[in-house]
Amino acid sequence: MTPFRVVLVNPPPFQVLEPEYDRPPFGRVGLAYLAGYLRRYEGFRIEIVDAKLERLSFDETVRRALAANPDLVGLGAFTCEMKPAAYVAKLIKARRPGVTTVIGGVHVTAIPEHTLREFPQFDIGVHGEGEVTFHELCDALRSGAAASSLTATPGLVLRTDAGIVVAPSRERIADQDTIPFPAWDMLPRGDQYIVMTQRGCPFNCLFCMNPNGRTARPRSIENVMEELRLILDRYQPKDIRFGDELFSVNMDRTHELLDAMIAAGVQKHVTWTAQTHVRFVDRAILSKMKEAGARRIGLGIETGDAEVLKATGKGSTPEMILKAGDAAKEANVPIETYFVLGHPNETLKSMKKTIDLAVRLNPDTPIFGIMVPFPGTEVGRLAAAGEAGYRLRSTNWDDYDKQIGGALEFANLSRHQIERLQVWAYVKVFLWNGRYLDFVKFCWRYRREGFVLAKKIVVRRSDKLAHGRPAGAEDIAASVGPDRQEIIAATKEWQDWQRADLTRLKKLRPGHTNVVFVDIQRKRPDTAAAGAGQTT
Repeated sequence: MTPFRVVLVNPPPFQVLEPEYDRPPFGRVGLAYLAGYLRRYEGFRIEIVDAKLERLSFDETVRRALAANPDLVGLGAFTCEMKPAAYVAKLIKARRPGVTTVIGGVHVTAIPEHTLREFPQFDIGVHGEGEVTFHELCDALRSGAAASSLTATPGLVLRTDAGIVVAPSRERIADQDTIPFPAWDMLPRGDQYIVMTQRGCPFNCLFCMNPNGRTARPRSIENVMEELRLILDRYQPKDIRFGDELFSVNMDRTHELLDAMIAAGVQKHVTWTAQTHVRFVDRAILSKMKEAGARRIGLGIETGDAEVLKATGKGSTPEMILKAGDAAKEANVPIETYFVLGHPNETLKSMKKTIDLAVRLNPDTPIFGIMVPFPGTEVGRLAAAGEAGYRLRSTNWDDYDKQIGGALEFANLSRHQIERLQVWAYVKVFLWNGRYLDFVKFCWRYRREGFVLAKKIVVRRSDKLAHGRPAGAEDIAASVGPDRQEIIAATKEWQDWQRADLTRLKKLRPGHTNVVFVDIQRKRPDTAAAGAGQTT
């Protein structure tokens, strides 16, 4: 029988600011897992085209995919990647109408029916954990079955004569050791590889899509070590990224894994990173992480306000956060911390607590995002309903990016103000702690976002009113009208707070602030707040 030809595609971005930066250091692990699972069965010929890893244009991506003469093209996409994925599918359909196009990933998992309705370029969707579902789909199509007849196959979204049908969800794979290793040999060799030691997260944060479920499903230590040895022997990477949602959620198991890594000498050959929760770190485990080769640990902090932490289901307190930060410093483990501005009903006072906590924590790498109403999350539901101080500003999936997106409008602060607050957060953490060189290095490391931050900082002529002076609270009041007076009050409070901060910082770091803070006290009329409820 002729092999059933499958091409898996990671689409390129629509906008490439800088090719070398926009190239990720590793391949798409989800596609590598699909390929690894599918190739254990006979009758399939599989290729992966990772356009981001290989820096391919849309035309190059499509030509590469079609060169394999595929029967099926599968694409994976996060929410902000949906339109590029759909564009690839559209080009493939235009040049080879008979090819079946399939979309998978967290977005279609969250809103399966909506995804196929919005994007006619996709014939089929796969929701949930994809390995078993994708194999059953490919096997059925290889055997000559019509896609519309597969409505009983769990995990599929299909087009039928009766409309779009969403099949029931498939049970997640309980025994993670039964999943073959990712097919990294189908991708260009890289400096960094992802290893998943488990799937799932027990927390239920309001803003998280969490496609792997609320239960952690670990692999055995032996299985993880076998994959690590294979990667080190075959690819000689410089770095490993553990892709678990919470690497140390089971601390006893984590100690066991770290002991095995140390005994195998992993730390002699490679460094690694992971992310976890402040509840699951202490000095002992962080010290062992360092001994095992950890170069950085990520911690999801989200906010410095105790009440907001409780409301979002994070399961932590400011005291726990600071204790985890102290433990990391004692163990000499660099930390990367993730904060979010714009939680439900959040006020300027609450966001100040977040920034002040970040300054006290003084992480090696702080990341401040702005809340995104991802589909399928509680925040997404609240935004769609216009509740909890949210107004959905955009349903363009390109805007669903935490650093540079603009999907939400907030009742207590205008969009422009919260973006400036995001800038101030970065500036304050680094400069308040005297880390000027670190700030420059940070902006270079994250230069795509750094260029956006710089754009927010730099004063432009368009930011000034006709009378030639920077806009203040009174000017904004005139522009937004009487129905947004809460924004005006927040603007005045915000200006007073930043002026006080600037005064204290000038005393703390004399002679180093004049240039950096040129725009912090300058405002412009916020047209988004002033205008009607248009969505972009």
